[in-house]
Amino acid sequence: MSSQPTPEPALEPRHKTGRGFYHDATARLICPVDYDWSNPRHRESIRNYHPDYLVTADCWPFFLYRDEHYDPENPVKGLFKNTLLVKAFKHIFTSPSSADFESAPDDTDNDSGVLAAEPPLKRRKGPSDRRSRSHVASLIGMKSVSPRAIAYTAVQLRFALSSCTSWRVIDEDFNYEAFYNNILTFFEECHTERDKAEIAELLLWWNRSVFGRANMSAYRPQATGNKSVASTLRKRQERAVGSGSFTVVGRHAAHGRTDGDRAMTG
Repeated sequence: MSSQPTPEPALEPRHKTGRGFYHDATARLICPVDYDWSNPRHRESIRNYHPDYLVTADCWPFFLYRDEHYDPENPVKGLFKNTLLVKAFKHIFTSPSSADFESAPDDTDNDSGVLAAEPPLKRRKGPSDRRSRSHVASLIGMKSVSPRAIAYTAVQLRFALSSCTSWRVIDEDFNYEAFYNNILTFFEECHTERDKAEIAELLLWWNRSVFGRANMSAYRPQATGNKSVASTLRKRQERAVGSGSFTVVGRHAAHGRTDGDRAMTG
């Protein structure tokens, strides 16, 4: 995460007591979007636990939004597209070194999905090369980004930015379990086709940000019904039906594997 400017004053890496709302850099990130951290009255009210400025899981924090920018007229715009959030995800699941690469898609208004940058290609390892340790995503078989993994990352990042020195589900007025569930609700409870399409595009953005061009078919499988293989097989079936020789059970299902199948699978 070296591309981020160093906070002033610098954060102590081994102690969290100076984070959270005690440091402007972390405070701006975990501040609810309903408040304005640059406003002295808001800052004082948050730090003094004013009942009108409580920090709870009912408000999205700024670190969830692209460039920490919240549009009250369009509260979905940029939500869950924050660079630091993606870096935290990669730090957890695909190794700390992978978080150094800016691989998020070019995030224009139309979300073109063009990658801004890709990590350099790795050379193929020879038999004499030492085997490296697998990252978490590989160990757990993760080939795509799920809403639950995003929610987990958001919880971990929020805790890391806070001044809380030990894990607890409820940190003062902020409930991490409710925060996690609110994120899942956003991703999973889609009631219109437009909502479903927006979430699908958001997950595509996430998968391209994390995995790049790899595993594309795992998180956005193509509809194969109109592809050339399906078209040729469909045409053959149509001819077979016309000639009266069509059978429902295919040759592979009826007769088992062929010599070609055995050659492919060993």
